[in-house]
Amino acid sequence: MDSKIKDKLISLKSKGPVKGLPEDVAKAVDTFIKQAIIVGEYELDYLPHEYVENLLKTLSKYPEYNVLTLQLINILNTD
Repeated sequence: MDSKIKDKLISLKSKGPVKGLPEDVAKAVDTFIKQAIIVGEYELDYLPHEYVENLLKTLSKYPEYNVLTLQLINILNTD
């Protein structure tokens, strides 16, 4: 893993979901961030797909996050 990417992932430790999100979205985002940090810290090859699926399923319940959901799907399809 590129050291810049690893450093960015580890820097997420001080971050969290923005205030005002629905509780299930905040939990899905927080869980995803925590797992991404673990990927960076332990230099794992990938994030287990269950965390991505959970994030996308949770976001898909809220039309106001449709743009974000579609952007994430686009990233998955291209990377």
